[in-house]
Amino acid sequence: MMKLYIVVALMLLSLTACKNNDPVADVIYTNAKVYTVNEAAPWEEAFAVQGEKFLAVGSNSEMAAYRGKDTKVIDLGGRFVMPGLVEEHIHPDMGAENLMGILLQPSVMSWQEQAQVISNFAKHNKGSGWITGGTLNWLADNGEEILGSGVPSHYSTLDNIITDRPVMLWDIGGHALLLNSKGMQVLGITAASENPEGGVIVKDAQGQPTGVLRETAANLAYETALKELPRGQALIEHGIKPVFQTLNALGFTAISDVWARYYVLDAYRQMADNNELTLRLRAFISDPIEWMTEEWKQGAREAIANHKDYYRENWLDASGVKFVLDGSAGGQTIIMVEPYEGTTDVHGGPWRNDPAYFAKKFIEYDAMGLTIKSHGVGTQSIRTILDAIESVREKGSILRHSVAHTTFVHPEDLPRFKALNAVAEMSPYFWYPAPGWSIVRGELGDRRLEWVFPFKTLSDQGVNISVGSDWPVAEDPNPFPLIESMITRRVAGGGSEALASEKQRIDLATAVKAFTLGGAYAQNRDDVIGSIESGKLADFIVLDQNLFEVDTYAIHKTQVLQTVVGGKTVFQR
Repeated sequence: MMKLYIVVALMLLSLTACKNNDPVADVIYTNAKVYTVNEAAPWEEAFAVQGEKFLAVGSNSEMAAYRGKDTKVIDLGGRFVMPGLVEEHIHPDMGAENLMGILLQPSVMSWQEQAQVISNFAKHNKGSGWITGGTLNWLADNGEEILGSGVPSHYSTLDNIITDRPVMLWDIGGHALLLNSKGMQVLGITAASENPEGGVIVKDAQGQPTGVLRETAANLAYETALKELPRGQALIEHGIKPVFQTLNALGFTAISDVWARYYVLDAYRQMADNNELTLRLRAFISDPIEWMTEEWKQGAREAIANHKDYYRENWLDASGVKFVLDGSAGGQTIIMVEPYEGTTDVHGGPWRNDPAYFAKKFIEYDAMGLTIKSHGVGTQSIRTILDAIESVREKGSILRHSVAHTTFVHPEDLPRFKALNAVAEMSPYFWYPAPGWSIVRGELGDRRLEWVFPFKTLSDQGVNISVGSDWPVAEDPNPFPLIESMITRRVAGGGSEALASEKQRIDLATAVKAFTLGGAYAQNRDDVIGSIESGKLADFIVLDQNLFEVDTYAIHKTQVLQTVVGGKTVFQR
């Protein structure tokens, strides 16, 4: 009998030990409507977090098994929860520059209000150096009106505000900027100035520069002005951190910096080492050809050569390169297979970057294990990118190269995305009716507007799709108007006009997947982020309304109540 008691006691001790060895959550979130983006179990009501990862996902009762004496339990009161959003095309450095300089919003500001912002900045920031920022509405050639402003797209417009300091302001397309006369003087731009390769110094009918610079010509001003802007700790505190706070408040937990430069990468690394990052970063370093001067070219070369030095697991990865092949619709700098309307031989351009150089470097970078994101808006530039991806696929490459924007896709090229496993990254900010489309319609015609952003076609074919706002090239990085527009192809809240190709509307689940698991796949992180699943990093957001229950035309009103990255709350409304 004594032996039996001993055996039972040992068994009980063993069971107790097993129970004590069960994982215990730091936090359990209960009573929620959790949309996991996990096809095997898309809806749950609770989840447990241990450290920086999801420990378990399931029902309220199932999560009770992970509760210990120190576990914090948070009742979400039926709130809607989803994975953190992945912003796959953004320029945080330019956003920081605008926040530290001039920040304009032409959709909600009259020209008089914009002029006052510029004037006030100069008044409160004395000095003689460059004043920079953006964004102006679409700039025109020949001194015509800045779209919707009532003032000319001409240096005289800025001269009416500031004459004693050089000024450069980007337009909303991000491929053109406007100078004042002081800026042209500093840069030595005159009637005799020739266009740089891949760029345009816009001149009027009399051959005089108007102050508008397009494509690589814009870099003439930008590279000069950048030398005066803050770096290091000043950039982190006054530029990058405010940008990241803005993005966290909109539900973003990971982003792709798609024109990364060396000193900004240095800042990201410093923040990662100091545990100051509140976003996971995937960086695509701008190829040296993107820069005009040797100083900047060398900085790009060194950043690419030393990209592994920036790697910080799950937080920072700079193993990508960015190319920009063409420009923006509305400026006739996108490259088309077929000529522009009213011509027989004008296909747009010039090429921002030499396509032969691009094809050569694409193969070289792929062999180094570098993923390439290539800006392609026009049909010919997208075709050229797909040709480059095909060339490395033939060599056995499996890297997740992407077409940035994927705007005008020639129908013949649609099947190639799936065949080549090319990621289609799209920019829905630009696809619902916006003022710029009136310009594009005149340049390309209604027939080719039917080709714009073929979201449903590519999604139905099984193509991996991600989404990026292109902010601050786009005016607002808020994802919820974009999600709505992806479903409706109309302005937020609805409207009488829809963008051509309403057949490319997609459903809400597809839109959410593009902003979560689609972005994670493009970043080569879908094994650790993009869905709410056991073992993945605990990146999630709590919203004030259930996207699947509200009227579609109310999605744009959504607000983020809480953003959590790696189990830590980085934003609380």
